[in-house]
Amino acid sequence: MLRSLLCASLVLAMACGGSPRRVRPNGQGQQITGPVGGTQVTGPSAPTGAVGTPRERLERVEAFMTQNGYNRVGPAIHNNNAMQGSLIAYAVDPQPGNCYVAVAVATEQTDLNLFVLDPAGQGLNHDVLANESPWVQVCPTTPGRHIVRLQMLRGNGEFYYALYQGPQGSSPQLASVLSGGSPAAINEAPVAQMAEIDAETQGRLIQMDEALSRSRYRRVGEPEGMIRAANEDYIRELNLQQGVCYAFASLGGPGTRDTDLTLRNQQGETLEQDRGTDIDGRIQFCPTQGGRYSLVANLYSGNGPVFVAGWVQEAQSAQPQNNNGQVMGNTSEGETVDQRYALTDADMQARGYESYGEPVRGSLGSGQNREFPIELEGGKCYAIVAIGASSVRNVDLALHQGNRYLDREVATDSRAIVRVCAEDTGTYSMQMTMAEGEGAFIYHAYRWPRGTRGPFGLAGLIYVRLGEVSGLLGVDGYEPDLNIDPDRGSLRREGMSASHRVPLQQGQCVAIAVVGGDGVQDLNAQLSRGGQLVAGDDSRNASPTIRYCAEAAGNYDLQVQAAAGQGDYFYQVFSRGQ
Repeated sequence: MLRSLLCASLVLAMACGGSPRRVRPNGQGQQITGPVGGTQVTGPSAPTGAVGTPRERLERVEAFMTQNGYNRVGPAIHNNNAMQGSLIAYAVDPQPGNCYVAVAVATEQTDLNLFVLDPAGQGLNHDVLANESPWVQVCPTTPGRHIVRLQMLRGNGEFYYALYQGPQGSSPQLASVLSGGSPAAINEAPVAQMAEIDAETQGRLIQMDEALSRSRYRRVGEPEGMIRAANEDYIRELNLQQGVCYAFASLGGPGTRDTDLTLRNQQGETLEQDRGTDIDGRIQFCPTQGGRYSLVANLYSGNGPVFVAGWVQEAQSAQPQNNNGQVMGNTSEGETVDQRYALTDADMQARGYESYGEPVRGSLGSGQNREFPIELEGGKCYAIVAIGASSVRNVDLALHQGNRYLDREVATDSRAIVRVCAEDTGTYSMQMTMAEGEGAFIYHAYRWPRGTRGPFGLAGLIYVRLGEVSGLLGVDGYEPDLNIDPDRGSLRREGMSASHRVPLQQGQCVAIAVVGGDGVQDLNAQLSRGGQLVAGDDSRNASPTIRYCAEAAGNYDLQVQAAAGQGDYFYQVFSRGQ
């Protein structure tokens, strides 16, 4: 069986139809072609406790998946010596309407992460648990080039990677298979404690229907509810379409007093939220890029059922593509503060940072703050993060030296990230404030280990941000486009915007990286042609990236806006082969 299962060397991989893929900083990997991508269905909930060699575990996975109607897509990939810190990407093409399981098995005592990205570069699903056998299930909703990334977060050694196609609605429970135990049933999944909507809550829902209908919103399906305790989340996955506006609501049933509603992207960034003290919450959102998002309804006060509902705005010229079964996706488990930290930690290391000291755990009440002294070296750049539990509504970070503030993160989010390039060596102070809510947090500092000055006259934070983004794009197969000159500008006040012309050829696939310098906390970037938005990045950070394959040749307009802060920015166009 292994002869047909494995492509164990570069020569074999090329014979099987693969090609080498760039890696960073060390490792070996080959491209695998086949469908993947889409909406999360399920994933592991605990470390696997691996039993057997990677090859033996892959054989168990192969037998189990085959017995349950799954077919392997392409050859399995063998990497015989992945080094700690390596990041390896495989380009794949989706076939919407099918579901896929991506599995990787590595040497014991390593920590291997697995991510799936959609054509816009946004995360679709991930497994960042501390284990050597990550796996996820995804179902494609859109065609286009998808990316599977494998990150050897800790340890060194070999791993195998394989992709399987199976029927929609199935949920393979691979944890027991990977650990050497008895296989779990293919559709065995935990049963959530659901709730039926009561008459009073139904009445408030009808009032929302009437209010939103005046703006041409129609509800998508019936609301679903789940019994929650205080500070517990109810999470629904969303499949949203670019250029369409949506409304979502959380409604509290009997026993609840206050529900909050948050919409996040798959990087954990908060895009919209309602943190009021009412029993119901409501938000509206018009994404500049389609894909998967998460709707998080939190029962902030009380105990009882929490319901979520969604509406889509009817377009005047055409009906939106999403229907009742597509907008509101599956229910997923709430994330602990450790799981949110694990995702952020993996992302920071993938961007090229290294840990600077150990993470600090603690707890604060509403309005309380804590000072963290930190030794910084002049001429070096750092990133500091703070992540709160589900009971934390808003955590702020501010770095200062004496009475002089250097940078701060004051967005209304339970996760804060501050980046700074120190001018002088010395002791600085990081102040963390529990602006709203209360509960546990994790605080961690990172250091940029490479240079802080490079081409185009860039230096300091703006250069480091470009290094973060260009490193990830290089792993995904993008290289600087030598035919399109980079450019820069300055946004002298918050809310100010600037436009640039970007010439593209038909079928050309590009990634346009925009990065801000000192004083810039959040940049918006959108790409248009003839006044029509074609792509954008609605993430809340100072380094948005637009990925787009041009449908027509011509000049496109890149608009850059200072959503938060002010200062200089720089953009560069990267291209990839077909």
